[in-house]
Amino acid sequence: MNEPRFSILQRDMGGWVRVYLGHGEPTGEVAQFLSHSLTKWMRERPHLRLRFAVPINRDGDTVELHAWYDQVLFPDTSPMADPNSVDG
Repeated sequence: MNEPRFSILQRDMGGWVRVYLGHGEPTGEVAQFLSHSLTKWMRERPHLRLRFAVPINRDGDTVELHAWYDQVLFPDTSPMADPNSVDG
């Protein structure tokens, strides 16, 4: 069976996201995989707007991406937003 040789993880740090290698040892440059993973993460969260991203390098290779974002849409948490609320 074809198992992935490495995994890429994303961790939301509250205002920024860390995209990094999980388990496994990649062969070659992983920057394109990190970038694709960050793009997928942002597409799954249309209420966020990417401000900027910074590559983290080790021995000349990109091993992580750190990306800062703004939240542009906030949920309505007022009691009037929930018609089933007993307070409203």
